[in-house]
Amino acid sequence: MKILRNFLLVLLALIVLLCGIIGLGVLFPGMFDRFGKKPENTSELAAIGESAPAPAAEEVPVDIFPTEPLTVREDSLSEDSVPEDNAEENDATSGLAGGISSDYAPGSGSQDVSDALKSLTGFTEPHGTKDILDQKKADEIESSLSTGPVGDDLTFDKEFYPYYHMLDDRGQHVYRQIYANAKELNPDFRSVEKDISWPSLMNAFEALFNDHPELYWLNTEYSAGYRESGDCLELILSFNRTADNIDKSAEEFDEGADNIGNHAAGDEYEKEKAIHDAISDAFSYNLSAEMNQSAYSGFVNHSTVCAGYARAFQYIMTNLGIPCYYCRGMAGDPHAWNIIKLGDDYYNVDVTWDDSDETWQYEYLNLSDDELSKDHRRTSLSVYLPACSGGKYSHLEQEPEEEKPDEAPAEKSSTTSSTTSSTTSSSNSKKSGTPAALPDGTYVSSLEEYFDQCFNTIREKGKGSYSFDLYTTDRDVYNACMAAYADGSAKSGYMNEIFAATENAKGFSVDFTGKEGDDVYKMTQKVRLY
Repeated sequence: MKILRNFLLVLLALIVLLCGIIGLGVLFPGMFDRFGKKPENTSELAAIGESAPAPAAEEVPVDIFPTEPLTVREDSLSEDSVPEDNAEENDATSGLAGGISSDYAPGSGSQDVSDALKSLTGFTEPHGTKDILDQKKADEIESSLSTGPVGDDLTFDKEFYPYYHMLDDRGQHVYRQIYANAKELNPDFRSVEKDISWPSLMNAFEALFNDHPELYWLNTEYSAGYRESGDCLELILSFNRTADNIDKSAEEFDEGADNIGNHAAGDEYEKEKAIHDAISDAFSYNLSAEMNQSAYSGFVNHSTVCAGYARAFQYIMTNLGIPCYYCRGMAGDPHAWNIIKLGDDYYNVDVTWDDSDETWQYEYLNLSDDELSKDHRRTSLSVYLPACSGGKYSHLEQEPEEEKPDEAPAEKSSTTSSTTSSTTSSSNSKKSGTPAALPDGTYVSSLEEYFDQCFNTIREKGKGSYSFDLYTTDRDVYNACMAAYADGSAKSGYMNEIFAATENAKGFSVDFTGKEGDDVYKMTQKVRLY
């Protein structure tokens, strides 16, 4: 009974308490609202000590291009400073020797190149791919991959291998390592210089490639693996098929080179002219020629492009003890020719164009920079090659004179001389006065060439935020490039392909800025690829 009584007392107390709560609710109906529902703003949540929930992620479709048309700006021609955080990646002089300078004067005025000669270019610049390695892969390479031969016992004469001496100590070290591993046909090795930047590595590879036409199995492509911290760990070279049977290839190469070199006789100029003529006789121009960036394509297959002509001429003249360099630049399109030293002076030689039906056989034999500037302009490391100002060995061959009826031989000679002088004078002066010198850089002569240059540059640089400049001397080309971003044709022209080919790319935009000068149009592309 005592237990039952206690239970009833507890039950009664609960009933009294419940009634009291109900009574308070009737008297003050709003007092419990905040405990009965979710607050409607974060400030209310803060008031009651709750943490605001993270907002739900908004599903936004990824658009690789800005939704608004790109801003196209025109300003007076002046150099923009490179953004500080991208200065090294955009510095073309990175890794070059301290105090290096150029006495090359590119001349003035726009390039005037016929379509027939413009088609005789076919140059492919050395181009690399920078890969950022994850930590596991980077550790594996650093612990297991050999440097291969590092070439510390190698030396290169400045008079015959000028590009090597354009580099700083770190660049020269990597140059020697690439050379030594290429000679051993070793395509994959750990970089001997971890601290070499990507722009410095690109300059080192270009210097090596330009100096050594005898490495005919070495392609223009290469790649490098970097840690995210910036350490360079792995270098990967690309070899063509001649490396698969190097003994046979070497025999074929030497035989082809000897067949050309055996024509050399006499003094330096006579040897030069004989090799110039022998190459012209033996080679034919073919854009689709196999391995056409190598001397092998000319010596063995007798079919090549400007790069093959120039590297073959460089190889023979060097073997004859006459300094001869591979020079790259623009001649309407990217092009390669040679610079040769005869006596104490330097001259330009373009065997490719002299082998064309469009020119006289010796029209491009031993020209000064001033004479060549009407249709050739150096780019990249080639601007640091010696200036060409010699005259002793220029114009020693006479162009055949056209037969003119009822005119005495003496009068024909006088007329031809006067006409040639007048033509030369007009081609070196675009208008009255002295035009300003054109800036160094990469020039494009068509919208398609502009797209190609953008594609190659962005694919080479990869992900990141950076800028690069291109130039044109053609107002119509400038307008077409500018319009390509406003009307969207730049997307189909090159941007879609880059985005599709970039691993894990999430976004891609290009901001085009145009700057107009008196004789040149500068086009700056600010890229964001991520």
